[in-house]
Amino acid sequence: MQDSDVEDSTFQLVIDQLEELVVTVIEEVRERPAIVLAVVAGVIGAMIGSRLAARGKRPPTAVRAARGTARRAGAAAELAGIGLRLLQNPLVRALFIAVVERQLKRRLP
Repeated sequence: MQDSDVEDSTFQLVIDQLEELVVTVIEEVRERPAIVLAVVAGVIGAMIGSRLAARGKRPPTAVRAARGTARRAGAAAELAGIGLRLLQNPLVRALFIAVVERQLKRRLP
């Protein structure tokens, strides 16, 4: 029973504080409308500036294409390195040679 009274009083206190904040903001807007216009102009300027900054961060198309090619070449080099390490294993090397021989026998008469 006592917990619900505490929760109700806390909720009422929060509502009262919010109401007081709204009244204070409305009074300040009535007294100084230029401040509201300045805040709105600042918010709009920040939004436009962030859009322009985000648009300027993209690299040119040629640079993006070169980066993609470099990444693919790097991945191919990494895969080739793994393949060479696998060929160091005698079992893998024997299987690879057997597969290559079988393919050559099929293609050559």
